[in-house]
Order: sequence, then C-alpha cells, then structure tokens
Amino acid sequence: MSNPSRRDVVAGLCAAAFTLPRTAPGQTGDGVTVLRTRMGSALLRGANRAATPVWGFDGATPGPVLRVKRGVEVKARLINELAEPTTIHWHGVRLPNAMDGVPNLTQAAVGPGASFDYRFTPPDAGTFWYHADTTEQLSRGLYGALIVDEAEPIDVDRDVVLVLGDWRLDGGGDPAPTRHLTANGMPVADVAVKSNERLRLRFINAAASRIMALRLDGHRAFVVAIDGQPAELFPARDGRVLLAPGNRIDLIVDASLEPGARAPILAETLADPIPVARLVYDAVPGPRAAPRPDPTPLPANPLPARMEFGGALKHELSVDGRTAEADPGARLFSVKRGRTVMLALNNRTTYFHIAHLHGHHCRLLDRLDDGWKPFWLDTVMMPPRQVTRVAFVADNPGKWLIRSRMLEQPTDSGTTGWFEVI
Repeated sequence: MSNPSRRDVVAGLCAAAFTLPRTAPGQTGDGVTVLRTRMGSALLRGANRAATPVWGFDGATPGPVLRVKRGVEVKARLINELAEPTTIHWHGVRLPNAMDGVPNLTQAAVGPGASFDYRFTPPDAGTFWYHADTTEQLSRGLYGALIVDEAEPIDVDRDVVLVLGDWRLDGGGDPAPTRHLTANGMPVADVAVKSNERLRLRFINAAASRIMALRLDGHRAFVVAIDGQPAELFPARDGRVLLAPGNRIDLIVDASLEPGARAPILAETLADPIPVARLVYDAVPGPRAAPRPDPTPLPANPLPARMEFGGALKHELSVDGRTAEADPGARLFSVKRGRTVMLALNNRTTYFHIAHLHGHHCRLLDRLDDGWKPFWLDTVMMPPRQVTRVAFVADNPGKWLIRSRMLEQPTDSGTTGWFEVI
C-alpha cells in the first residue's frame, strides 16, 4: 500500500460470548500452559486448497488464545520442538525484564529440545500478543493473542479477537514474492452476530512489515483502546482504522444491520480492497429492538497521569542502519527508575519504519509543544525523513530493547538498541 499521511496515522491510531481464533491450550497439573513451537500446517488459502506448511505454537497459526484476568499470573512453558533456537516475546506487556524474551539481553535463547518457563502478572487489562523474537519465525506463523480481561466484565454481547497475518509463502511453505492476508489463519474470518448486539472487536496486526488499513462499512465503530491501553473514546471516521505491525486496536461496534445481512471488514490496498473478515448476521432477530446508547470509556490501567518534562532525559535514536537480530545492539542510555524519557526517533530513510518499545508504553508528542496525543503506544510508526517524538516514564527496571523495522520491504532492515532502567 502507499505511504499513509501523518494525519492518517494519527487518526488510525487515534458477561460475554467469546469468539476466539482457537481454543485454549493444554495445561499441566499445576496450571502451567504448555506452548510447543513446532512445524504444522494451516489453510491459509481456504478450505478448498492444500494446507500450507507453517511454524506455529502447538503447530497452528495463530497459536492458542491465552486469557487471564488482570492481576492473575500468566504461567506458560515454552517447549522448543523446532530445529533452531527461539524465545517468546510478550508484546506490549509491562512485565519483569527477565520474562521479556529477548535473546542475548534478557535470557538465553531456548535451544532445540529445551524449555523455558515464563511467569508474570500483567498489570494492565487489554489486548496483547505473544510471538517469536525473530522476524523469520514471526513471518512463518509463530504468534498468538494474549487477552487480559478487566476485573469486571465489559458490557458487550460478544468479544471477538481477530489476529491479522501477512504471508509471503508459497503453497509449499517456501518464501515467495506474492503476498496474501489472513485473519485468524483464514482468508476470511466469519464473525457470527445478531442484530443490535454490541461487539468488542480486538484487532492485532501480527504482520512483520505490513500496514493494515481496515474499513468496516455500514456500522458505527468507536475506538476504545490502542496497543492494549484504554484511549479517550472517539469514533472511527468512516469506519476506518490503521494498524502498523504490532499495533492493536479495540473497537466497540453495534451490529445495526437487519437479520441475515453480511458486512465485510476490508483491508484497503493500492488495488481493490481485500475482505479479511465479515460480520454474518443470524436470520433470527437479536436481543433488543433498537441499538444501544453510545459506549463509555474502558476503565483506566495504572499508567502515569502526568510526566515531568523539565528534568527529562532526552535521547535521539537515528534509524538508518541494519542490525542483526541476534545482536541487541548497543546500550543507548541509562536512566534512573521513575524518570521521564523524551525520545526522538529520527527516521533518516525514505521508508516508513516502526519502533517497538519493550517493557513500557509511551505518549506520542505533539510537534509544536510538549502536549501529547490522548492514547498510549508501545509500537510507533515513523514517517520517512521525519523525527517522531515520544515520552515515557522509565518505571520498569532492567535492560529494555528498542527495535525498529522497515515497512513494506522483504528485507529485515532496521536499527536495534537497548536502554537500562536502574
């Protein structure tokens, strides 16, 4: 797709029956979820075509949905059945540093036949995901959703997880120049609804390098969360949202069409839009005769209400090189716990990049003053030849990665470095 404008980027970022990609995984007797990385297959091109070889958690892509309540410990055991080392990164979770899953920085890579236990208690409710640390393993399907539910259920009729994938594999599982999209491992994911039901749609862009510009026609959609964190509620203009790789967006949507209707969720491209999912209305009337009032914001997570810019540590990260993924790069800076960091992301290239901030969430700063956008991010899109400024409170001790990646390119170009909170 073409490079979106800065305005498009900001606008795009700017009690329930659960519809999930897969059922819950197996557990041990002590409540540990077992995730096996291994070869598998998926019907990426539809049920009427041969399955494509993939790498997956439990041999499937996406992997099983992991679901806990906020404040409940996640206990997951990675068992590596691949022929190469791997780890799990818990994307967007503000977790202890030793559980972050970055080889050569927070843990040793898990070799073939070995295992590693991840233990952490998510401090935030929201939509997160887990994936292999390397781009190649991610591109072959090693990812899944992690949903952390609020302490009290959100008042919706259906909670729907849609994990979006972008594939550069041929039918034999080998790299190919052609690309195709999936939702929950299928060309089109059907979401069963009834008229006047209220849905929470959780979109996860699990693509390694593709921007997802989505459109839902004929429905009012309200953005309630971005990158797992509640946002100031606002309507999605014309039903459109935009997700960079790694981004998540939660929408509240009222199913306002008549029984028996169908409504596609489209991925817009330079050519014709591609349906990746659709709302399939039951022929039977829904639970109420009229749509509900506008939704209310989600309850807040424990993120800082303000940041002290006066004594902030300021650092510029130039994005213009390429660092091997096995190398976390150089230390960028060291900062005392609790201090504000103002980070200037200087994209010196002619391509869009993303930067993923590990262990923290940040605010996107305004260009002309020290104000910020009314949402939190852990994955930031950087337009070409521009400086994107963000700020965060370094409140999570340890060594944390900042990794950039070039978008819409088959090569894995970017810049990697890390900072330390002491």
